[in-house]
Amino acid sequence: MTAPNHKPNAAPPTAEQKLDKIIKDFGNANKTANNSPGDDLAKLLEVSPDLKKRILDSVDKGYLTQFQALPANSGTGGSYDPSAKAINVPMNVLQKASTSERDKGELIFVMGHEIQHSFNAAATKKITQDFLDGTKVLATSKASPHDYTKVTEDFIQASRKDEASAHIGGFNAIASQARKDNPKATLEDIYSTAPGRMQDFITVSGTPGNYNYAMKPGLTVDADMSMPYSKDNVAAMSKYYFDKSAKESKLGSNHNLDYTNFYGSWAVNVAGNNEKAYQDYYHKIDKKYATPEVQFDMKRLGLQQDLINQNVKFSDNKAFSYVDTSDGKKKAATFDPDAYPNLSPPVSPVSHHALARHSRLDTIDGTTGPVNLSRAELSLPVINRTGMLMGDDMPSGRLLGRVTEKLGTGQPKPE
Repeated sequence: MTAPNHKPNAAPPTAEQKLDKIIKDFGNANKTANNSPGDDLAKLLEVSPDLKKRILDSVDKGYLTQFQALPANSGTGGSYDPSAKAINVPMNVLQKASTSERDKGELIFVMGHEIQHSFNAAATKKITQDFLDGTKVLATSKASPHDYTKVTEDFIQASRKDEASAHIGGFNAIASQARKDNPKATLEDIYSTAPGRMQDFITVSGTPGNYNYAMKPGLTVDADMSMPYSKDNVAAMSKYYFDKSAKESKLGSNHNLDYTNFYGSWAVNVAGNNEKAYQDYYHKIDKKYATPEVQFDMKRLGLQQDLINQNVKFSDNKAFSYVDTSDGKKKAATFDPDAYPNLSPPVSPVSHHALARHSRLDTIDGTTGPVNLSRAELSLPVINRTGMLMGDDMPSGRLLGRVTEKLGTGQPKPE
């Protein structure tokens, strides 16, 4: 009689082993005759101990499962997509990072920024769901007005904190890189490692040959030059980064958005699509239904009418009327994508979120219908379980704007 063959269970892979496989898969998917992106990425991660440590932690927690090539013309320097649990890498910068110190520093910063978004992903998901729930409550109400100011403001402000903390993650990756090269690295050393990015954190004064380097007001670092994710640091970083002008941020396919209008355009798109669908439905079933007044306090939100018009695209491709309540006054206005007909299609903090699409969809009366039914085949607007109308997407990417060539040079910029 043969004894049973008791093979010990294989030990689960370590975070290091998981990361090695992720990098190998990325390399195989993007390898060309002229470059080996997997090898380039593996070498890059060894440059900053802080970055490598946080990436391993994210892999171990299941927040990061892959690297992907950043789509060309995305208008960003990098992004994290929680639906895919992926960091999208700018391939042109990765290819140059092995021979260019400027590009190496740029990519270390981008990776440090994006990996921090992976740790923020659960909070980001809640931020988004709170916004979707709030807009659904407003859109389904027959009472007037439908004031979207508060839910939009909460969404933008929460996104502001998320982006600011991620930017601190970028700083810490660069500080770690500088300290690996020189354990006694100063602010000047940190600045020189990624000058384009460090201008968000460090003020340079003085004259050539006699520059002085200091943290910007409100920002503090510990003795090891790392920046704590403290309330004060996040608040200050929100001002220096998220609140940058559109001219500096250059977000979106038209490169004309600041972060507030970047996130605000998506919020307006969601609100407009919901309002259009529910208004259409209520008009069909209730002859006495009066279209509610839709309100946005554009000044309070920091939104600009012309920028929103250039970066929204409603599902019916038609304009959407609202009332601007800035300064306590009412002014009739319109979000009109056709006001700028020759611009590129809008890009927003939104990417297709296939996992959010379920096999059955909820209608507003609580019944369900098959996914393949068209809007015309249903008497009620169809909404997926995330609270968004079909045709909309779920915000899943957190995006980092590109640094310009001018800012990427090693020459200090005195203020």
